[in-house]
Amino acid sequence: MKRLLLLIATLAFVAILALQSGASSTFGTGPPAGVRPEYLALGDSLAAGIGASDPDTTGYVPLFHSYLGDALDPGNADPTPLDSVPDAFNRKLLWLENLGVGGPGAPPGGETTGSMIAGGQLDAALAELSARNGNAMPVDDVRIVTLDIGGNDAFAVVPACAGGLTPACAAAISATFATFSANFNLILGELRAAAGPDTEIIVMTYYNPLVNPGCPLSSLASLGNIILEGEPSLGLPLGLNDLIRAIAASHGARVAETFGLLGAADVHPDCRHADDSGYQIIADAFVAAFDD
Repeated sequence: MKRLLLLIATLAFVAILALQSGASSTFGTGPPAGVRPEYLALGDSLAAGIGASDPDTTGYVPLFHSYLGDALDPGNADPTPLDSVPDAFNRKLLWLENLGVGGPGAPPGGETTGSMIAGGQLDAALAELSARNGNAMPVDDVRIVTLDIGGNDAFAVVPACAGGLTPACAAAISATFATFSANFNLILGELRAAAGPDTEIIVMTYYNPLVNPGCPLSSLASLGNIILEGEPSLGLPLGLNDLIRAIAASHGARVAETFGLLGAADVHPDCRHADDSGYQIIADAFVAAFDD
């Protein structure tokens, strides 16, 4: 009963603010962003939806946001079904703030863990978390954070690995993984500290983007699998995805597993991005991690 009363009170409070402000957004007319619970999306060009037919609707972030609108109860800190809440209070109550970096504004080679730290995305995320989760009004808290980062870190070793897993390639991978691990650990540590222990953080492992035969680097697809998942017999016991999983676990973050799920028809021949079907698969992976 106490929980139901809290939910009713929250909805009534937000509805009053909506009537007073008359605010509107791309997500429909409803309460202003400042008094809504929030989904904060971070990452590289995949978070920005590059490659989707309409990044604002068919990228994985808006698809996952649509799901969350039905899965999160805006009146409580814990994820619960919204079965008893009128449809008008579903997606309109959960504000989406997508800080993913892609397209013309991205650094050369795309957003990496290093550019995320130095280029402002992490600072913007921390400011958002501090403002919302650090105030005395829980109704506007960031309830969930998603993050995909590291794919461009790994992609940078391609020139050194064009000839296969040579000593020079192995050395490039080792150096890249060391930098990635330090940066990723810092990023998740800062996010967790700012978000608090109860905010869901979900990070993504990477699919192999070289599986499309139209990709000029498709001949390196098997090497891509090794970089992502490791191959002990070849002197690479851990891959990028192993590092993501281990570091995520150390910060209480969940993992959306995408490796092996996207086929040739789900990725672009640009050797990097997903298409609409691929983004749907990625969104489903985030749903699975959230529901686990």
